[in-house]
Amino acid sequence: MSLRSFHKLSFCATFYSFFCIVMRLTTFTTIFLGFIALMFADMKCGGTGDIKPADDDIKALCAQVKGAVEDHAKKSYAVFEPHSYKTQVVAGTNYFVKVKVDGDEHVHLRVHKSLPHAGQELTLHSMQHAKTEACPIEHF
Repeated sequence: MSLRSFHKLSFCATFYSFFCIVMRLTTFTTIFLGFIALMFADMKCGGTGDIKPADDDIKALCAQVKGAVEDHAKKSYAVFEPHSYKTQVVAGTNYFVKVKVDGDEHVHLRVHKSLPHAGQELTLHSMQHAKTEACPIEHF
């Protein structure tokens, strides 16, 4: 066998090995992405999830931004009870929270929680005033 034939054979064997690895990775990637799609089948890309009742985590989140909410509203709230919320996955998570304040008045908060590498900081992004319990939580 000549050296030239050996190089052609070596190239073919290397190419075939590379092709097999790529095909295995492609198959794995397809299966993995299919699994991820099934996990998040009920979520809309870039949209908000379903409305959920406020749990202890949401109550703690709201307690952390209450000062910023009162600064934004330029008043303090004697009552500040989270009612329900939606989330939106972005570069972090947006929380859209309905909070009962005084009497029958509610406010809607948009709170952003950054990703872990950014310190998972909470920021009051925006706020809607003069809402009622019947007002739906929508993206704003």
